[in-house]
Amino acid sequence: MELKNSKEAVPLFLLRTAIGWLFLHEGLYKLVTPGWTAQYYLAQSEGPLQGVFQWIINSEFLTSVSNHGVVFLLIITGVLLMLGLFERIASVAGMVLLVFFYLSYPPFGDLSDVLAEGNYLVVDKNLIMFLALWVVWQFRPGQFLGLNRFICSKL
Repeated sequence: MELKNSKEAVPLFLLRTAIGWLFLHEGLYKLVTPGWTAQYYLAQSEGPLQGVFQWIINSEFLTSVSNHGVVFLLIITGVLLMLGLFERIASVAGMVLLVFFYLSYPPFGDLSDVLAEGNYLVVDKNLIMFLALWVVWQFRPGQFLGLNRFICSKL
């Protein structure tokens, strides 16, 4: 699917830019926070990848790679989305990160109180942002409103 003109791209441009800002902000926050590490997040994981995350935090090297990798991917993904440059690659990178975040703490909730606020029961912000990035990946608004228009309209 493709957009036909820049007018159709405006809502997707705003969505892409907002998601880019969230990724950039998260990455910069982690970058400037003294002592930030993914170790605590990974150690408390309750999802199906819990064993993999425990394996990562048992290695200083893998923990360091994880720390730097998350920050780098968040910042680069955010910048590329905001600029509309290589937005398909940035969308996939963001979706991969979001899958890991989702699987770290899956929102399956407490079934005894399904309707309580804060009990998301499957759908949470990570899943919603994943779906929004999928839309950006599919429609490529950067071909009208972004640097992709000038550099690589088919990515």
